[in-house]
Amino acid sequence: MAAILMAIALQTAAQTYRPLLTFSAHPELRRVTTRVDVGLLAGGRGTKDYWFRKTVQPDGGEIAETLWADTLSCPGGRSVLEELAALEGPRPHVYGLDGRDDIVMMADGVTYRLDAQSAPLFGNGRITLRTNRGTPLARWVEAALSSLAGCWKQEPPKRVS
Repeated sequence: MAAILMAIALQTAAQTYRPLLTFSAHPELRRVTTRVDVGLLAGGRGTKDYWFRKTVQPDGGEIAETLWADTLSCPGGRSVLEELAALEGPRPHVYGLDGRDDIVMMADGVTYRLDAQSAPLFGNGRITLRTNRGTPLARWVEAALSSLAGCWKQEPPKRVS
């Protein structure tokens, strides 16, 4: 009975934590997605603290694992977000416009994805980036997962008002 109550409590906590941004890595040959949601934990004026929720999910299956971290207890968490804010973004490519008409396809790569609010300079919108290996986003996602590796816990962080 206690295990059922704990599962319900964790599910309820997962539903009340609303993400500001999400990033993920999906190796095509492994058929598993590692996704990290990030949201505001606490903060008024000045320094804000953030939570991280990592889920691991096989293609077509249920979420196999949910783990939590936050910037209060994880020293690398804040730098992960600072590096994201400084991330070099891709520029659009128009096929054939630059004189190149090659198409690059990868069947065994890793799909890296970021969904976040756009910087104020670009209006009040959202951006979604999807890339493969060898890009600034790919390097950032791998570095972020590495920086957060020792921080994950079973229970969500306590929300502070």
